[in-house]
Amino acid sequence: MKIYIIDYHKDDPKKCTGKKLVKLGLAKKTIKGYGIILDPYSNIILSIKDKNMAEKAGITAIDTSWNNNNVEEFRLKGAHRRLPILFAANPVHYGIAYKLSTLEAIAATLYILDYVEEALKILNTVKWGHTFLELNRELLEGYRGKDDKEILLIEKGILNKIMGAQQ
Repeated sequence: MKIYIIDYHKDDPKKCTGKKLVKLGLAKKTIKGYGIILDPYSNIILSIKDKNMAEKAGITAIDTSWNNNNVEEFRLKGAHRRLPILFAANPVHYGIAYKLSTLEAIAATLYILDYVEEALKILNTVKWGHTFLELNRELLEGYRGKDDKEILLIEKGILNKIMGAQQ
């Protein structure tokens, strides 16, 4: 699978997982989007329906800081997709829903598209990668290979559980 990183240079270079993937040769740096563009602001959820597009054109992740990002940084032509609810394992946003590092987002995308071995390879590049898998294994397995309607139902159920627990 081709993986592309657009780097806006807003992260601490020592903590930047996108830079790490490029340095390891697991991703290629780019200035434009290819294939599926991972976009937390998209209304379209990633699903198995996106697998062919990813195989043909790849996956693009925008590497930017959660503290500084905005919808403008994601204004690129292409097939924008958001990930369903998952919990960060990275040291900066541990346990926070949707606040994944670039590496976590790419690994989750690969897992959902049924590229589990590739996802594990990405996760194994950081010492907390196994924690991401442990935190999200049930969710990832639930989303894996499912279409958008099925994933939205799973996500809705999880969000209802969270909201119910907070009341």
